[in-house]
Amino acid sequence: MKAGDSDAFATLYRKYWRRLFDAAYRRIMLREECEELIQEIFTDLWTKRETLLISVTLEAYLFGALRYSIYNMIRSRKIWEAYLEHLLQMPGDAGNDTEDRLHYEELALALENSIQNLPEKLRKVYQLSRKEHLTYKEIAEREQIPVDTVEKQMGRALKILRDNLKEFAWAWIVLEMWDL
Repeated sequence: MKAGDSDAFATLYRKYWRRLFDAAYRRIMLREECEELIQEIFTDLWTKRETLLISVTLEAYLFGALRYSIYNMIRSRKIWEAYLEHLLQMPGDAGNDTEDRLHYEELALALENSIQNLPEKLRKVYQLSRKEHLTYKEIAEREQIPVDTVEKQMGRALKILRDNLKEFAWAWIVLEMWDL
């Protein structure tokens, strides 16, 4: 594979993809996010193949990379949620608090607009999950679709929303850090 043997890479991909996916799914439980993480791991493996030095077995390396990717995804999500929670907890009468509230309101408006612009099926699943707090199983029963379809649609909806709101999250976290 180091020499660019795409057949060797394809063999590795087929050998480990399902096991990596299953391990990721047990932790994340969103099919599309799991697929995305695993795709990134294999993409990195291929792009760094010439310079990559692996001191453990390839299997250990791949599962270690998966654990690291999941950790980073969860950490990013927690930072984002903590920041939103911080904005919600702030009193509205302090000087900087007004500016933060305006930022939050702008974010809330952008989120609502992004939700409204989702394709109808994705929007419905998202709203049932996040606004009515239904489980995937309950959504599947209500909409008369398989649970894995609900998972896929929710994963797609979350990916679209994350992509649409990416600018808000990091810009405001950086601004908040400057004020500390």
